[in-house]
Amino acid sequence: METNAQENNEGRWLAHLLLVPFVIFAIIAVLMTVKFSMSIHDRLHWIEHADKARGVVKQHLIKHLPLRFGMKEKLQLAVYYTDHKGHWHEFITKSDLTEYNPFARPPQVGERLWLYYLPNTPDKARLAGFNAFWLPVVLEGIFLLFSALLGFAPLLYIWLKRHND
Repeated sequence: METNAQENNEGRWLAHLLLVPFVIFAIIAVLMTVKFSMSIHDRLHWIEHADKARGVVKQHLIKHLPLRFGMKEKLQLAVYYTDHKGHWHEFITKSDLTEYNPFARPPQVGERLWLYYLPNTPDKARLAGFNAFWLPVVLEGIFLLFSALLGFAPLLYIWLKRHND
């Protein structure tokens, strides 16, 4: 009789242990929801408070980043633009447009790009194209959906199954 109760406790422990990956994905989904909402709020804040201007790519800057086994070259763009007061500003992008979209073509020197800049601090700017401005948020949303499906869908199924039994 005692061995039957012991086997039942071991089976219950094993069933709870199998839920751990789903709980981890659910926690990741919650954290990704916070990050996703902050990214959306940040982009909408930029659109609301920033001015839009056309800039010209004046130079390609190559930044060398150390990796575990060698170096990686990262292309940055030096973009010049005028603000609404007529002053020239230089904006160095964090990366080119191919960081999130490997099929995108990096802008060439002399090419004109749209960008957002804050009127009070015109040196702070962001490229306004989809690849640079919205694509990172879209990718966050995809990862959020993926982790939510892997985390909450199985937990919801198990909860509904137990609730109906």
